[in-house]
Amino acid sequence: MKVGIIGGISSYLSYLVWNNYNSNQVELYSLNTELQNEIIQNCPSLTSYRPPAFYCGFLHTLIPTISKPKEKHISFFEKIGDTGISVDFVDKGQSINSDQPLLLIIPGLTGKVQNGYVNSLITQAHQYGFNNICIYTYRMLSKEANFLFVPPFQDYGIDFQGADKEYFRHDVVAGQTTRVDLAADLHYTLKYLKDKYKFKQILAIGCSYGGVQLGNYLGRFQDDSLIDAGVTVCSPHNITDCENNISTIMDLTMTYILRRGLKINKHLFYDPNNYPKQWKPQISKAMNSLFVHQFDRYYTSQVYGYKSEVEYYKHFSSCDRFPQIKIPMLCIAAKDDYAVNIKALSLDKLISNKQTIVCLAKSGGHIGFLEGLNADSTWFPKPALEFLQYFSKEQEIEYKAQ
Repeated sequence: MKVGIIGGISSYLSYLVWNNYNSNQVELYSLNTELQNEIIQNCPSLTSYRPPAFYCGFLHTLIPTISKPKEKHISFFEKIGDTGISVDFVDKGQSINSDQPLLLIIPGLTGKVQNGYVNSLITQAHQYGFNNICIYTYRMLSKEANFLFVPPFQDYGIDFQGADKEYFRHDVVAGQTTRVDLAADLHYTLKYLKDKYKFKQILAIGCSYGGVQLGNYLGRFQDDSLIDAGVTVCSPHNITDCENNISTIMDLTMTYILRRGLKINKHLFYDPNNYPKQWKPQISKAMNSLFVHQFDRYYTSQVYGYKSEVEYYKHFSSCDRFPQIKIPMLCIAAKDDYAVNIKALSLDKLISNKQTIVCLAKSGGHIGFLEGLNADSTWFPKPALEFLQYFSKEQEIEYKAQ
């Protein structure tokens, strides 16, 4: 009897493992069937994802976070003027080859060169022939952040007298003060890199909050953007829905990460001459916040010039910018992402742009996507890099919008 039960359980578990490795683990969405067929043909990894059986989103997220990186990459830190913005060129060796495209990685709140998913992305990028790789660090995560810096394209694409007016404080709308504009900061950085190194093409991967920044930039700058193709990974394209559906444990975790980020430059707020006098950030309350919406109420929304965290979430959600994006985009997400609920993907808005393809995996957690029987590799860099490689000028492929 016992032998039969054990045998039955073993057979069932074997079936689950077999089914996991022989069934399709991703769903692709696009309104452009011709483009989708092209991508499937040229990006085989899109449909080859095989996560380890029995892994939940939590394990996909946790294991890469606590694992030691397999390879150590050497980074070369470069400041972008006195703005507080910086990039880390990775493994650049003797020189940078401007004839090859630049791969710009825009991490989330925790992304550093040696962090799990960034490290894996760099390693696989080298394998795909990308040699010009740099990691973007935005102003808010710098201990030398210059909160008085105003980039040349500040508030480009924003209509303070029209549709955007309702989201921002009166002092911002009236031009009495400035604010941190992440999209303008990114454009300033891209122009700096292109002017200095003469890159003919820039390709970008935005992970988590980095993907939100990327979507905002591309949607606002449209034909004037300096990026030629992009990928987002596990990004909360609808921040309101993300906040409304985030699990408690992830809410607490993300708030801890935000507080840790503010700790880097909170000393700058001790001197009111370091930031516009109209700003009213409540640093002590932000540092004591338990939940993301509290932190954003006391700090983020104030620095970005919004009336409150509610307006910040509505206006900064990149899903509403996707219809205006002019370049090919791939958006990778997981159904079991504990940090970014599937409702925050805003699938219909993303694919309303016929140059966008959404790849939705059944499992993968938050920027985890472990694969193999031993969960010893990361899947998402493969389709991301194949997609960008396909649209790179080095492949001499010119994409024409349908």
